[in-house]
Amino acid sequence: MFTVQIKFTRTIDIGRLGVFVRGEGAAGGNFPDASEVQSATQALNILIQHGPSSLYPNRAASFFLPPENRQAASLLRGLEMWRGFYTSLRPGPNKIFVNLDIASQPMYQSGNLADVVLDFLRAASRGITLTDLAASKIPPRGYIELDRFLRGVKVQLNVKDKDGHEPVRKIKQLEKMSAVDSRFKLEDGSIHNVESYFKLQYGVTLKRPDYVSCPFAEHLAIKLTTVGPKDRVPMLSHGLSRIQPMGAAPSTALAQWGVTIKKEPIEIQARELKAPIINYKRPIQPREGVWDMRGGHQFYSPAKVDRWLILVFDSDRFFRLEEAQASVMGLVAACTQVGLSIRDQRPPIHYVPRNSDINVYILSKGAELVRTAGGPPQMLICFLPRKPCDEYATIKRFGDVDKGVATQCLFINKAKRGNPQYYGNIALKMNVKMRGINSILDPASLGPIAEKPTMLFGVDVSHPSPGSLSPSIAALVGSMDSKASLYGTTVRIQSSRLAIVSHLDNMTATLIKQFEDKLRIKPHRLIFFRDGISEGQFPEVLATEVAAIRAACKKLGGGYSPDLTYIVCGKRHHMSFFPKNDMDADRRNHNCKAGTTIDTDITSTYSFDWYTQSHASLLGTGRSAHYTVLVDDSKFSADTLQQLVFNLCFTYARCTRSVSYATPAFYADRVCTRAQLLLKSDTDDTSTVISSHSGASEENLRGQKLAEVTSHLRTIHVAHQESLYFM
Repeated sequence: MFTVQIKFTRTIDIGRLGVFVRGEGAAGGNFPDASEVQSATQALNILIQHGPSSLYPNRAASFFLPPENRQAASLLRGLEMWRGFYTSLRPGPNKIFVNLDIASQPMYQSGNLADVVLDFLRAASRGITLTDLAASKIPPRGYIELDRFLRGVKVQLNVKDKDGHEPVRKIKQLEKMSAVDSRFKLEDGSIHNVESYFKLQYGVTLKRPDYVSCPFAEHLAIKLTTVGPKDRVPMLSHGLSRIQPMGAAPSTALAQWGVTIKKEPIEIQARELKAPIINYKRPIQPREGVWDMRGGHQFYSPAKVDRWLILVFDSDRFFRLEEAQASVMGLVAACTQVGLSIRDQRPPIHYVPRNSDINVYILSKGAELVRTAGGPPQMLICFLPRKPCDEYATIKRFGDVDKGVATQCLFINKAKRGNPQYYGNIALKMNVKMRGINSILDPASLGPIAEKPTMLFGVDVSHPSPGSLSPSIAALVGSMDSKASLYGTTVRIQSSRLAIVSHLDNMTATLIKQFEDKLRIKPHRLIFFRDGISEGQFPEVLATEVAAIRAACKKLGGGYSPDLTYIVCGKRHHMSFFPKNDMDADRRNHNCKAGTTIDTDITSTYSFDWYTQSHASLLGTGRSAHYTVLVDDSKFSADTLQQLVFNLCFTYARCTRSVSYATPAFYADRVCTRAQLLLKSDTDDTSTVISSHSGASEENLRGQKLAEVTSHLRTIHVAHQESLYFM
């Protein structure tokens, strides 16, 4: 029995939403407040999603349709891809529109459980048959992987219970024994195994009692399939037909409320921003977001490597000495071509003994280099056997924190196939890790940065995996020169899943002081790019982070009060843009061209925001970045700020193409990733027990974990103060 209590909260007036989008009486006292707009929007979203969510599997604002061709939708490993649609109602200037996007979700295959398990195990060995599912034949590693795969999966038994129904059970775990060997006691005291229980309870005889038993999935995260622009529009039209079927009955929710959705997509005007000039030793003009360094182009400020160590973390049986030497020669050739100077072009190659202490071994080889070359290594080149591998984190901790030496890892399977382009990409990363500068924006493309001393900041917060008690990590990067090429970094640990940066005042002050120490002047302008927050968090960000930045400036004394511009970068939106004419499309895949900018029709009615497609998409439909300006003391014009942000997408140091959103925010994201690696303990977080037997609350456990991780936090070595060590 359930008791349901319905409580009146407010009247939903859809008309007030219309008043809001039309801006009627915005200056008066009868303008809709935020709660009225939110309630009306939420009600319409429920109406739109009601029909599909009643008919199809759904998650949040997305619903999914079973594939028509299950073989084509198969992902192997017991999974198949279901494609569906995301829906969300959004208010725009003078209109309310439905944001409809394609959603994809891997699902467990339907069918006989043994067939699904067989498909899963065949990913590791194609020769497995149904006979190999016997409990005695599955190897220990196979048990572990299969147990993870099956936990939580709902299975419908092909037998009928006393009420005549085929019961549905959820798998709790996988037993390492067969249905014959798995024994348990019933309430009457009798002892049974799974085979005899099914005979007793359901009157059936198991065909394969030698199979493993499951005492009664979540969807697995994998790369989603991609859909190109020309295929996407027809698919979205199909999705709309599921939301608003042709000739829908008058009893449907949309019809009852008198709501209809136009079938044609919105046509909007866009502008194409001009790409900046990129300066190496000679200038390059990018084309459609891409440029080519071939033809004798060299780095703007190449580094010089006088001493380096080459380390192989694998047996010479799998990576022969001649293969390693060929890789080093290819790397040297690529570095020389772009101006990066390497003194010792045929260095000795050291194979690290298996199970040796990596730190001790590197120190010993470094000491040899001091004796033979007059100093420690400036660069460690490490060939690793696979990705991921345990050695990677140890190497990065040694270089980033312990000794302040640049490290560059190459994975052997790629190095064996290495070509000039591959080694050229490695050279891009090596140069900036050695405080070199690959390229800069032409002075004419720097815009406001060239007018007065300006610092660019990127802010991001990364969170632990679901179910983890680990804290979140906040990262701040800040430019350290007038060319927006060198960056300083600072990292803080904060409470788990806290999206707002807790220590932004101290972090900001630290980087401003670093800027002042280097350039002998405080920045007159601060431009922040904030990644990782949603529209609903804007008021909190204004009240906390913006206030923290201003407080940091005030603490620096002398009446210091620079102009602040605070921009939020949004990537996880569902807006898709398609060029109407082929002449406006990217030649390769018909996406919008890099530089396509939209700031009308679908943007906020009352905020300064816009969308820019800043990169050349390689697969599927390009995703633009959504920028929202929360604070702008400098009162930049839309043209000035949009062009500056687009130009900054061409300054990402490790590639020769523009990236999908502003580089400072991109760098902050990478610093978060590196900090997680450096703080990772030898044991996985999920296996760490923190006094769980004491009955302590989850909040106390999180507090203990926060204190533990914070005590392990060590600052990045001073030698990396202005290098892009995290690349």
